[in-house]
Amino acid sequence: MSFPWAEHYEPKHPVMKWVDERLPLPRLVFNAVGAGYPVPRNLNYFWNFGVLAGLALTIQLVTGIVLAMHYAASAGVAFDSVEHIMRDVNSGWLLRYAHANGASFFFIVVYIHIFRGIYYSSYKAPREMVWLLGVVIFLLMMATAFMGYVLPWGQMSFWGAQVITNLFSAIPLIGDTLHTWLLGGFAPGDAALNRFFSLHYLLPFVIAGVIIMHIWALHIPGSSTHFITGCLGS
Repeated sequence: MSFPWAEHYEPKHPVMKWVDERLPLPRLVFNAVGAGYPVPRNLNYFWNFGVLAGLALTIQLVTGIVLAMHYAASAGVAFDSVEHIMRDVNSGWLLRYAHANGASFFFIVVYIHIFRGIYYSSYKAPREMVWLLGVVIFLLMMATAFMGYVLPWGQMSFWGAQVITNLFSAIPLIGDTLHTWLLGGFAPGDAALNRFFSLHYLLPFVIAGVIIMHIWALHIPGSSTHFITGCLGS
């Protein structure tokens, strides 16, 4: 807790006291997001979009894990496995649409969150690390979204993979080698699809880890409506 005068976690139930003595995980959660964390009284609804981004990530994780149980990362059957999810899996169409459209809503929420940070100068001292970690989260989101776009392995997916990975070939000296290394060959195929699927599954958990650091870095200086002081020149 960065504010020693703030409210501290005091378990009441005997079971929670027993857990707190042996594994103080509830205390950690309370100090991070609970009532012990003070915030300015003049925060507005724009400060809700960070929580909404976390909710969107949770939806993506849950739906993505279930979809991965039915998806086949092979160029020969990937498209058919998506059709199988849509037609044969119970509520598979709902899971896929929730996952695909949820990604778009995830970006919308994050864009608003970024806009709020710029408008209220939340990138200034002492919150530089909060902003830098947010940029890392955004870059990981773009990479994850691109690899998810490729997974249905239709025409748009194939040529999307071809175009985006070809950007690496523009790097002087090592571009062509890097392009071939990323794809596992000279054109998108089984190797590329397996890599994209593996990373698409892994990176959301990396994002969740960076989000924990993002929140941790925020709770050291605390939230602030920095825009007001910035306008006054301080």
